[in-house]
Amino acid sequence: MNKTARVNTMMRYINNRQFFTIRELMAQFHVSRSTVIRDLTNIQELGMPLTASVGRDGGYAVMQNQLLPAVQFNSEELKALFVSFLATRNTQLPYLKNRNTLTEKLVAIASQTQQDDLLTLQELLVFSHTNPANTKLTELTDFAPPMLKVLLNHCLTTRQLHLTLADATVTVWVRHVFNRQENWVVDAWDLTTKQFREIAVTTIKSVIPVAADQALPTTTITAAIKAARPRPNVVLHLKATAISQFRHHPHPTEPLQFQDMYQQTAKLDCYLPLDQPQQLVDFARWYLYLGQDATLLTAPAALVNAIRTECLARLGDLPGYQLNQ
Repeated sequence: MNKTARVNTMMRYINNRQFFTIRELMAQFHVSRSTVIRDLTNIQELGMPLTASVGRDGGYAVMQNQLLPAVQFNSEELKALFVSFLATRNTQLPYLKNRNTLTEKLVAIASQTQQDDLLTLQELLVFSHTNPANTKLTELTDFAPPMLKVLLNHCLTTRQLHLTLADATVTVWVRHVFNRQENWVVDAWDLTTKQFREIAVTTIKSVIPVAADQALPTTTITAAIKAARPRPNVVLHLKATAISQFRHHPHPTEPLQFQDMYQQTAKLDCYLPLDQPQQLVDFARWYLYLGQDATLLTAPAALVNAIRTECLARLGDLPGYQLNQ
């Protein structure tokens, strides 16, 4: 690690801990005492206010109520941030109002050479959501439903919410908020009916937090969820190619269970509600997307029929193909 990278990392280390000793920095960064002292001098010159205390347990501390210097990124970190940002182009991201403004601010903290590299990367890289004819184009799908930001902001305070829908108001505990086929969905536990339910964010009219004196303890909710959680009715076995496809478009709530140390085979257990036809169709299309390296070990008849219907529909769309041949 060169000096610039070490000083930047040391500044973040100090920011996170507030109090530290020279011996601690020597052990953390594998440098001598004199090197630590020189680095601390450089850090103070950059504007980080430090105070020193003497004695057996003495050390350094960041002065309270003082502004710390802005975070500094090295070239590789800046490229990683920029590329990650490009990879999300044309996806419905919460809190995103003006992608161009964020891009300009990110580029503004870079040097001229770094700016040239970032703009070249923007021209070179094309992701699945990028228009190859114009990599700077932002499609309409870039704009998430307005209620998504409201929902997430409330969830940061409490995950017990009253959601007003078109036909009713429900009281839920939000388990997950995920994106499925370009649509944001709330995976919730209904606190009234004691059942799982999925709610499209676009159907939510208003969000009101449950009052603190009416909120249930989280332990009570998680215990109820554990007791009511249905047994998996779908079991998938995945090999390498299917695992790669899964990583691009994972199951929204269930993780893979890898079967070997090299992560070349895996199993997925999940529950699919049979009274939700659209979920059956969505899962059937997702299963076919995984490819031939995905094998259904267990599946309800309704899902098998949905997969068969999807396959027949695709065969019927092939030029010159007749289903009775």
